[in-house]
Amino acid sequence: QYLLSDEPRDARDVIAVRENAQDEAPVVVVGRIGGSRDPWVEGRAAFSIVDLSLKACSDIEGDQCKTPWDYCCQTDLLPKSTVLVKVVDESGSLVETDSRVLLAVDELDTVVVSGTAERDDSGNLTVLAGKIFVRP
Repeated sequence: QYLLSDEPRDARDVIAVRENAQDEAPVVVVGRIGGSRDPWVEGRAAFSIVDLSLKACSDIEGDQCKTPWDYCCQTDLLPKSTVLVKVVDESGSLVETDSRVLLAVDELDTVVVSGTAERDDSGNLTVLAGKIFVRP
């Protein structure tokens, strides 16, 4: 029920959404799952995505990194290039099913997330996702 069969239009990169999205505004953001050794919230439908402009270690010829989704070669860029995605139900509650099961996704999958921006007091951004498209 959370997966889209067609990609939403007008998706913006993670960096642009982080810089410009207002709290409680609708957003459509595209990124790759990753940003740390473990980008998942265990047992919950939440994960981090990284701006497509960053290179995962597997995108660098000859790199032998065993966890390329942690973007260890570009760690200094991650703070402004990553956003947390939480899949929420109709009432706005976090779905209590692991993302990997709920959405059949894995590290480095590219996803387009349609949801609402949520900013905390420090300005950090979370996207409360109602629908997600997984690029093939």
